[in-house]
Amino acid sequence: MIVSTTNFFSTNILDMSKREKTYFSLIDASIDLLADKGFHNASVKAICQQSEVANGTFYNYFVDKEDIYSQASLYISRHLTKYLDSKKSKVKGAANIFKTGYLEYINYLSVRPNWAAVLIQSQRGHYGKDVWSLNKRRVSADIKRGIKEGVFKIKFDNFLVDHILLIVLHSIGQQIGFRKIELKNSIAIMRLLKYEKS
Repeated sequence: MIVSTTNFFSTNILDMSKREKTYFSLIDASIDLLADKGFHNASVKAICQQSEVANGTFYNYFVDKEDIYSQASLYISRHLTKYLDSKKSKVKGAANIFKTGYLEYINYLSVRPNWAAVLIQSQRGHYGKDVWSLNKRRVSADIKRGIKEGVFKIKFDNFLVDHILLIVLHSIGQQIGFRKIELKNSIAIMRLLKYEKS
């Protein structure tokens, strides 16, 4: 099952001014075009055509293509963080909170391939530094909680966090291709943390 995210931000925020509507229409168009054509082939002109605004209007809101994709990544991440926080609040124990966080992240994005494309591309490009900094902080906090509770038998290491995030990104790509590998990836991630029950 694929969940459409087309026009998500321009239609799901209530009481928008005309300026905000234009801004979010540009964001939505950029997301769809990146997913369809890739970063390098999704031009500012195409973004403007899809959102039905003049080319010059784009520059009233964004500096360049990297800027719009940076903003799109942040909006997707903020929405996703709220979703993850609600899911994680329903489970107990550091290991379960950590597993819920990354499994829900993978599953949520794997059925929203346009959003997944933006976040995966942001990790590869220059425009996603803020997003990946937020992801690293969230994952790091969950790992540190597990270390503090004694369920993860490791010393904290940023290199480890980078590896976990790469496994998660790989999992999203595999899940989009409808290959259910979340259990294998879950075991691999928990083994990296030396979690005894994995």
